[in-house]
Amino acid sequence: MTKIVFVSEGLITRQDLETREIPQMFNEFSEYGVQFQFTEDLAALNGAGGNMREANLRLEKEGPDWVKQTPEFLASIADADIIIIHYSGAGKAFFEAAKNLKLLCVMRSGVENVDMEAARQHGVVVCASPGRAAEPVADFTVTLMLALMRRLISNNMAGSGKWKDAVMGVEGMMKGAVVGLLGFGNIAQKVALRLKGFGCTILTYDPWGSRETARKMGVHMVDSIEELFRSSDYLSLHARLTDDNHGMVNEKLLSLMKPSAYLINTARAGLIDEEALIGALTEKRIAGAAIDVFSCEPLPDGHPFLTLDNIIATPHVAGNGGDFILRSIESPVNEIRHYFKKEPYSYQMNH
Repeated sequence: MTKIVFVSEGLITRQDLETREIPQMFNEFSEYGVQFQFTEDLAALNGAGGNMREANLRLEKEGPDWVKQTPEFLASIADADIIIIHYSGAGKAFFEAAKNLKLLCVMRSGVENVDMEAARQHGVVVCASPGRAAEPVADFTVTLMLALMRRLISNNMAGSGKWKDAVMGVEGMMKGAVVGLLGFGNIAQKVALRLKGFGCTILTYDPWGSRETARKMGVHMVDSIEELFRSSDYLSLHARLTDDNHGMVNEKLLSLMKPSAYLINTARAGLIDEEALIGALTEKRIAGAAIDVFSCEPLPDGHPFLTLDNIIATPHVAGNGGDFILRSIESPVNEIRHYFKKEPYSYQMNH
């Protein structure tokens, strides 16, 4: 008997799973004698005062070991062979309790909420779900580019109560524009596909990206990040955040951008030196920016990102769209197929 335990952090309920018939998805593994169980872990949520966004941000910044799970929850995972989590914290106590655990599937693109060293010590394979928000993030990224290009915010008359005369000749066109993609992974490639019909030139910089994939898609891979920033009319960030690239979009790179260029970030807040960006926007050294992720969320009242007139600031919504529960479960189910068939995992985060 193989026991699969789905851990809810309070955001996804048992009814959510039953409505979408998710327990039935595991019937395909019936030949292996699978048992499916739902359990709930509210430790991170309660530890952040009931605020799920705050819990998630704290997990990303501090890791999972501040989370103090109840003895009841830890007992519920003691005999699990496979565990599926979302925003719960998988720290040392988690792995010590789950003595039979072989595979941990995380329903999000990163594994910041997992103590990877503890996973290694206990011999647990950890898999993420990097593609779960790819489609909506790609949609939203292009939406932001178009909104910046057509000055949608400044041209919007709704709510003002009066007609607004257009300033002619200030809006751009995607045809002939140069769009730079920093990173050329799954989301960036989907952005490139969406942009192909506009007639723009698409550049990318990614030291680990596939030049062959870029070539087939009609995307030019440049040799340096400086060239990407110097050449782009719209510069969109799609890199995974690491210790090495934290704050990489700094004063130096921003100074290379054209005064008419725009910066878009739907990836990770930590990629940008926010003070440097605020300076560039305040002094109009770049035309503007569209930012969906911030180092401090929610932003405090009066923050420059909320007062500047050359920025679109959205409350971390790029990944929303469609049924996020169904999107999020696809990768774990696929990894469990690999587990039973003894195949290589698609998104194994440790080796």
